Order: sequence, then structure tokens, then C-alpha cells
Amino acid sequence: MIVKRAFTFIELLISIGIVFLVAGGVIMAMSRGASNVHRGSFNALAANQAAWIITLMRNDISRSTESQIVFKTDSGKLWKGSSDFKVVMSDKKQASYAVEKRGSGKAFVRSESGGRKQYLAAEYLDDISVEKVNGSFVIEMILKDSGKQAKDFAWNATVYIPAPEKADRFWKPLSSIK
Repeated sequence: MIVKRAFTFIELLISIGIVFLVAGGVIMAMSRGASNVHRGSFNALAANQAAWIITLMRNDISRSTESQIVFKTDSGKLWKGSSDFKVVMSDKKQASYAVEKRGSGKAFVRSESGGRKQYLAAEYLDDISVEKVNGSFVIEMILKDSGKQAKDFAWNATVYIPAPEKADRFWKPLSSIK
């Protein structure tokens, strides 16, 4: 006697359902992974751009004195990028800062007296504000993902103006200590 073994229709439907569940789980995991990669990539880019802006401003201001910094606020106590913010450095070079519309967003612009222009955080910069507080500049920025997949990235820092040239007035030479 010959017995034929085959799948029944219900067994076939159950196995196809299991395959679809496994495939759906894999597809969801892959799409979440791609989304996480995009968010991580944006956060790394935003941190890099914000750090560059702060580094450039810190380098310029550290090579200057308070009397050589032109800082005019846009509204109230904050500079938002449309009024003058210029730094004349000890080597007589000048750097000025602005915020310009660029593409679908804004960009932080650093211009040098030699004509060189640098655009930073282009299309990611949503807001930047600088406030002068007790001999320092408090900088706050918000960068946004143009793809709207990542959360807003906020960064703040304080840049200190160098001490006056006669900062040694607070120190006594060892010979004067009795």
C-alpha cells in the first residue's frame, strides 16, 4: 500500500503566515536601524559643526582684547546674526560673524579681512544667540535636522575674553614677600 504524504491547505497557510511574521519583523528592525543611523549621523554632524563655530570664535577672541571687539546686539541683550560682531586680532587681522539664509535653512558665516568666508552649519542652523555677560560671551545654538527624523540639537558654550595686558597686578614677585 502506497501512502502519499503532503501538506494540507491549513498547514501551508500557517507556514506562509509564520514566514510573513518573520519577514515583517526583519523589515521593521532594518527600518528602525536605518532611522537610528540617520539620527546618530545628524547628531555627530551637528556636534561637529557647533564645535567648529565655538572653536573659531574662541580662537579669534583669545587673540584679541576687549577694546578690539565690536559687539552690537540685535534685540535686547542678544546678538542673533544680523548686527555687527567683529573681532580685531593682535596681528591686525579682522574676523566678523553673521548669519545668512542658505538653502532651506541658515548658516553661520565667518568672514576674514583677507576676503575668506567660511559657512558653517549650513541648512542645519535654526537659531544662534550670543550674549555678553561679565567679560565673556555666552553662545547658544539650536541645529535642526532637515529630514525631520532627529530631535533638535542644542549646544551652548562660554567664550572668555583674555585678561587685560596688566593681569600681573594680582601677583607679587617672590622678592616682595617677607
